[in-house]
Parts: sequence; structure tokens; C-alpha cells
Amino acid sequence: MELALLMPLLMLMVLVLVQLALAARDQIMVTHSAREAARAVAVSNDFTVARSAALAASRLDPQRLAVRVDELSGTGNVAVRLDYRSAVQFAPLGLLIDDLALSGEAVMRIER
Repeated sequence: MELALLMPLLMLMVLVLVQLALAARDQIMVTHSAREAARAVAVSNDFTVARSAALAASRLDPQRLAVRVDELSGTGNVAVRLDYRSAVQFAPLGLLIDDLALSGEAVMRIER
């Protein structure tokens, strides 16, 4: 009897834990993609390759990804910032929480 009353709460807790694990995976992919995008820009000296390099480095959803590239004046460095909205994977959790906003940034020296 008591288990039947606690089962929905236990299932919700399991879904939250799995969603947190998926968000952590997405954060790692965003950080890795930012590093790869910064490297591509630093090597090619072409800011337009950042988005394609970021997408090639991971399985991020292109519609949920925003890429910003800035050359840090006077330093010879380029900074790439990725903003990503990690989708909630489970419908019951989608009623409780919105998509998670994740970001990653990498700075590399431009190779000329």
C-alpha cells in the first residue's frame, strides 16, 4: 500500500536524475564544440567556419544552437561563445521545467 503511494514520487525523482545526466552530457558537448569552433577559427582566420565546426564536433541540434565569435582586440585571440537550449526529454518534466540554457566559451590565439 505505501509503495503504491510513493511510486509516482519515486518515478519523478528518477526522471529528474536522468534529465540532469542528459543536461550534463549536453554541457560537455557544448564546451567541446566551443573549443573546436575556436580552434577552427584560429587556424583558418575565418569567422564563418565557427558554426559548422561546432556542429561537426558534436550531435547538438542546430536549431537550438547560437554561435558568437569575437576577436579580442589587441591580444591576437579569438573568443567563441556557444549558447544552447537543452530540451527536456520527458513530457511530465516538461510541465514542471523549461528547456535548460547552457553555454560554453573558448579563447584561442589566432594563427597567422
